[in-house]
Amino acid sequence: MSRAIVAVCLAYFGISFTLQAQVPRDTLAAFPAMMAVDSEPDPMGGGGGGQTEYHAWRGDSFSRLGFGPALSTLGFGAELATNAGPRLDLRVFGNYTNLTHNFTRSGFHIGLNIGMANAGAKVDFYPLHRIPLRISPGFLYFNQNRVSAGLHAERGATFTINNVDYASDTTNPVYGTGSLKLGGPGFTATAGLGHFVSHGYKRFSFPFEAGVVFINTPVAQFNLFGQVCSVSWPRFCQPAAQFPEFETNLREQVVSWNHTVAPYHIYPIAQIGFAYTFNLPGRGVR
Repeated sequence: MSRAIVAVCLAYFGISFTLQAQVPRDTLAAFPAMMAVDSEPDPMGGGGGGQTEYHAWRGDSFSRLGFGPALSTLGFGAELATNAGPRLDLRVFGNYTNLTHNFTRSGFHIGLNIGMANAGAKVDFYPLHRIPLRISPGFLYFNQNRVSAGLHAERGATFTINNVDYASDTTNPVYGTGSLKLGGPGFTATAGLGHFVSHGYKRFSFPFEAGVVFINTPVAQFNLFGQVCSVSWPRFCQPAAQFPEFETNLREQVVSWNHTVAPYHIYPIAQIGFAYTFNLPGRGVR
């Protein structure tokens, strides 16, 4: 029971060879520039197979939006991003998750609930020209993540608190509540591959990232009620708050759990997602 409480990167040469036999040399000299202007595919228009895919979008800043769902160790949520420059994007995100799982361990029926509610913003910087490597500092400004549990001991079940064995009464079994708070705002630092806002003419992207967020030191809380009994004979039972040294052992056990979870104030982030990019009206290509 003591461990129960305590997570997605030769068409040009053929044309040139053909044109050498049919087009004057001075016309050929201007051909690459003509391709750059006249053969540019329709922005976000889908296009046919074989069209050139540009590596950089030449529209105004804040001319595109990328939106899509994401799944991470911060929960399930959505992200919205916009282009701020050729190698710089701005992104906001939010997550909400409420999952419940019931199981039995060490004689206890446990209802575990994982609740994630958080939001933040990031700056996405792409240092390389041809590889969509992303470095993303940010800030988690809203965070109420927590894990909670409700426990009910089977009649007569034995359990261990702070290395001391106890038994649950057969008429008034032990029950309790526990929680682990993972909240608090903090800075984030992640890196990944893929654009949340497409920098070419593709509509879809599948970005991935991993890193950490610095949150408040996690705090574990645990309380037990009901009748606690000795495991030796003759067996005697008393309310949990009155059983000799039980409350002391429970407090020391919680201190031990808090020491175990303290390093998770550096909370790991791993995320996969899907994004769809579209143009904003009135923000044309330069």
